[in-house]
Amino acid sequence: MSRLPDCTTVSPDALLDAVGALRDDDWRLVTASCVPHRAGWTVLYHFERGERLRHLRIEVPAGGSAPSIGARYGAAFLVENEMAELQGLPVSGLAIDYRGRLYRDFDGPEGWVHGPHGEALSALEAAGLTRLDACVPVVDGREVRPGTTRVPEPPEPSTNGHGAAGEAGGRP
Repeated sequence: MSRLPDCTTVSPDALLDAVGALRDDDWRLVTASCVPHRAGWTVLYHFERGERLRHLRIEVPAGGSAPSIGARYGAAFLVENEMAELQGLPVSGLAIDYRGRLYRDFDGPEGWVHGPHGEALSALEAAGLTRLDACVPVVDGREVRPGTTRVPEPPEPSTNGHGAAGEAGGRP
């Protein structure tokens, strides 16, 4: 298997020390990525300094969790909540925990708006954006949705050429 250049594998227990060393050496957190697999998750943290990239890799076993790096990189709460929500990665010690509502906020008033005829539309549909379920992870060629998902199923196709939103008075 081809490995990412300048990538160091550390244990989840050693992650905070490794991240701290990078922070102390002025490396900037770019993002993190997470790949779920049968045995757990592979998590890669990506850092940049002077147009050079470095990466840290951890393997999180099923039943385990990744420690939050938010104490060293405050903005990490966004990507950590994203990995927890979209890939199911347990992240311990989140400073700001959206509890699965960072992207998938479809069950409360903040996730729905009223269309021109009083019908309920998702805020994404009302804004003319695509449906959010494009963010549902795919493993082994099929969508993996947690049992507690609040993402509604796609509407049935319309015969008027505008789709369900067109029928309900939404965007053409």
